[in-house]
Amino acid sequence: MSRSPVSPTAPTPRPAAADEGGRGYPISEAERAVLDAVRDLAYGQVEVVVHSSRIVQITRSQKLRLND
Repeated sequence: MSRSPVSPTAPTPRPAAADEGGRGYPISEAERAVLDAVRDLAYGQVEVVVHSSRIVQITRSQKLRLND
């Protein structure tokens, strides 16, 4: 699969998010919210809606597993 050329309006790819060591770019509040939604979820799904390269909505569905 070949990649299409990058248009002038396409967002510039960034290196991986910064960790506690301070390497890379710091992550935004929206990116942190996505990570927190995934980390706190045992079973379920996280849906991220992006408009113009910006996170505009995060929906988290959680399933509770009950023992019989």
